[in-house]
Amino acid sequence: MPELPEVEVLARHLRPLLSGKRIRAVSVRRARVLKPTSPAQLERALREASFVGLTRRGKYLVFELKRPGSQRPLTVIGHLGMTGKMYLIPRDAPLPKHAAVVMDLGRKLFVYEDTRYFGRLTLDTSSISQLGPEPLGKDFTTGAFATALSRFRQAIKVKLLDQSLVAGVGNIYASEALFLARIAPQRAANRLTQSQIQRLHKAIRQVLTEAIRS
Repeated sequence: MPELPEVEVLARHLRPLLSGKRIRAVSVRRARVLKPTSPAQLERALREASFVGLTRRGKYLVFELKRPGSQRPLTVIGHLGMTGKMYLIPRDAPLPKHAAVVMDLGRKLFVYEDTRYFGRLTLDTSSISQLGPEPLGKDFTTGAFATALSRFRQAIKVKLLDQSLVAGVGNIYASEALFLARIAPQRAANRLTQSQIQRLHKAIRQVLTEAIRS
């Protein structure tokens, strides 16, 4: 499953390609990826809207759009699930078999493809409301990290996968960070020493930064 670095790289790639593009039409080919949004709701909301921003929150893509005559931005949340892909193709290119949502941008089509349909492209923003701090952001401090860990007896590897503790860290990078910090993944979160917490905090940032760079 794509984790923070993969989603960050995708956001950086798509941002300039989508900026200012107007959605002329929306075709929903797999309604399950929209839940709880309905195809009609998505199509109605996005038609004639223009992309004005794209950011990442945890493992989610956050698309910001502007609708004609409205001052309030429209937010669309994207998640790649296990097999999702998002990209632009020429208007006359054949659509992939597993295209779930296709947006007509004029000369290009924006395609959300998902072989297993575990991902999401939805107007529902509740998925990002309970996320913890961004591990590369200013709110992810050693002190706040230590305070949060002190409340849990679960294994530290398990807690690093808890997106309410820190957003975007998944199995791969949790393992890498723990290895770099020389901490056994089975160790209880509330039994980490201050030195271990400092090493782990630094390791999480280092591993994610290097992954994005690579």
